[in-house]
Amino acid sequence: MRFVPAFVAVAAAVTAVSGRVINELLGRTTLDVCAQIDANLAVDVLGIAVVVGALDICLCIDAIVDILKVNAVVIAAVDLVGEAAVVAELTALINGAAGHESCTYPDHFQAVCSKGNPCGFQCKDGFTPSPPSKPIDCVCVPPKIVCNGVCGDFKACPSSIAKRELEVEKRNAVCDRGYTPCGVFGWSGMRASQAWECVDTQSDLESCGGCAVPLVHGSPHGVDCTAIPGVADVACGGGSCIVHRCLPGYVPSLDRSFCIRKSNLKFEFDDEVPAAAYGLEHLPFNKKSN
Repeated sequence: MRFVPAFVAVAAAVTAVSGRVINELLGRTTLDVCAQIDANLAVDVLGIAVVVGALDICLCIDAIVDILKVNAVVIAAVDLVGEAAVVAELTALINGAAGHESCTYPDHFQAVCSKGNPCGFQCKDGFTPSPPSKPIDCVCVPPKIVCNGVCGDFKACPSSIAKRELEVEKRNAVCDRGYTPCGVFGWSGMRASQAWECVDTQSDLESCGGCAVPLVHGSPHGVDCTAIPGVADVACGGGSCIVHRCLPGYVPSLDRSFCIRKSNLKFEFDDEVPAAAYGLEHLPFNKKSN
């Protein structure tokens, strides 16, 4: 893990704004694309477009990963073609939906995508929406003050220098060429997003094609190749999962990016092709004797 120290001199003339605290770090905006989706979710299975089910949901691109395991239609699609293909299809549905919007959020927000208001949000950490009717910001209303990122009735506020330095380090994370700064799961004593490490997303099994824990909001999520349903032996190459072998009851897809449950196929294709035929440095699969 490589942490890069950064010493940033911030000089700013701050104009007083109702509900803002002068000592608060300057707010950052967050961009996302959201839309009301009312369409069928179709996935490509061996070159055939298969309609898995109908979707009627308001969804943002950054929230796609969150619904992969909670929406019944999406779960069925993932089971059929894998996470990467479903994420790509949902992203295309959002970007192609009528009325999709590019959303800009303030700090201390939680996105609340809803029909008629895809860019809606709620404020958290004790902050208040402003203005109340059609909010565009989250403010800390006096006499409350901001202490370590939380708005509240504090009598005193301990120093947050260490935390702010971590935030600065995170924003200025730099890795050697060929590596990407990624967040860390379960970092003890702080939020995972505040710690980072350098990952080769072109070959890392758990962050294949992107970070499993993106360091910067809006960065592409990687695929955990080991979590592909039915996979028994898998690698990450060129930022894509490469399935060498599947568990009993599954067969590799033709492009070997995921495993297909045999019960979902009306026909079977030869899954005993040696891996060497695909240019993979693995031992050939066992073949039945002629």
